[in-house]
Amino acid sequence: MTPAQSRSAAGASLPTGDFETHLDGFAGVDGSRVALSRDGAGRNDSRAMVVRTPRAGQAATVSKRRFAGTHAAGTAYVVRVWVRSASARQVALRVREVKQGRNVQARTTRVAAKAGSWTRLKVRVTTKKRDSALKLRIRAPHVPAGGKVLVDDLSVTPKGGAGASEGVAGTLTNGCGRTARGIPSCGTYVGAAHGSNTDPSALEQQLGDRLAVRRTYFTSTGVASAVRTAQADLAAGRLPWMSFKLPYSWTEMADGRGDAWARDLAQRLAAVGGPVWVAFHHEPEGDGDIQEWRRMQEHLAPLVRASAANVAFTVVMTGWNQFYGDEQYSLAQIWPRGVEIDVAGFDIYQQYGVVKNGSTTTKWTDFEQYYRAISTWARGVGVDWALGETGVTDVAAEARPTAIADAVRLMEDYGGIAYSYFDSALNSVAPWTLDTPAKRAGFAQALAGSPSLK
Repeated sequence: MTPAQSRSAAGASLPTGDFETHLDGFAGVDGSRVALSRDGAGRNDSRAMVVRTPRAGQAATVSKRRFAGTHAAGTAYVVRVWVRSASARQVALRVREVKQGRNVQARTTRVAAKAGSWTRLKVRVTTKKRDSALKLRIRAPHVPAGGKVLVDDLSVTPKGGAGASEGVAGTLTNGCGRTARGIPSCGTYVGAAHGSNTDPSALEQQLGDRLAVRRTYFTSTGVASAVRTAQADLAAGRLPWMSFKLPYSWTEMADGRGDAWARDLAQRLAAVGGPVWVAFHHEPEGDGDIQEWRRMQEHLAPLVRASAANVAFTVVMTGWNQFYGDEQYSLAQIWPRGVEIDVAGFDIYQQYGVVKNGSTTTKWTDFEQYYRAISTWARGVGVDWALGETGVTDVAAEARPTAIADAVRLMEDYGGIAYSYFDSALNSVAPWTLDTPAKRAGFAQALAGSPSLK
């Protein structure tokens, strides 16, 4: 069985919540009533569960049956459900872990559902007890008398990662597990590249919190500096995510000329005392024969992973080229084959406000469109994904002060595990740096809810 097949098997959905012929163990609470809808009222012209309240107040339903299969402590589950209401309103999904009738933990997510359209809610929970039960509650707090909420396509999915193939090696500040390579079972790391590999301590003081992940960049001769940086980051509770230029060409690296260099790097990083993420020649588009770049990644991935159990092998691309650019850069063409990659990274920036050739971009980059495409692809190949670089212009931050926090929340919904902001003026086509009050406030808001290493 290939690594991708193993991860897919671990992520198979439990058969729950189509609401076509029965209510799947759900019942109304606090006066609410549940029933099956007519044909065509559900998503994709199916049926759905209707939660109705006869009087003004909340419309709520709870599960009376067990969700989640047989599992070990530390197993990660993702619970998803779609809701719809005739008018805009807040809807919450709460997931409780229960063992022998006692509450173990609870996780809740809330969304502002748009009027007349289906909205997805998602909760990630990592079990603290073996073979515990997951109990679900869906609640809309402010519904007029006779009002209703439709519920459809509920799924409870065990997620690969911490607690799966590599096991839990540590716990994050949000209580979720992580592998030895730093892959979280739930939650999204939020962090940044800062300056020119500049110590981010002063920035963290301004933000009131530490970066959960820190991006840094090194040449092939900078291994000693990279090791010192990784040690400093881990001591501060940051996950190091490092990019390296190579000592030889892609073809020479693929043919083994750089094996001693790569093995030495991995072995030195193996001794730093915590997880490290590594990428080789990020954003390769336009820098040479892309198939030789792919072959280089295929050669180095097993070498690095075999040399260091704490080092995650990441592959970082621009994102735009993979989904909207030339076919030669599509994921089908350039993604490494036959080897295990830990994280696919994408460098996607908010283009609103970028000035190029005297013209200002007034179209907003649709991050949800990117996230939807990336998450669908990532599930298919069995890899976790993250943003290796991203940024917002000063103009965009003024127009939408919550742009950064919104992008992070949306990323969590689609299963991305890390968001790294490019707080640097190096090689920049726009003012990405966190120099304005609006951007610092927006980034601090996103950072406040981020899990980090203990």
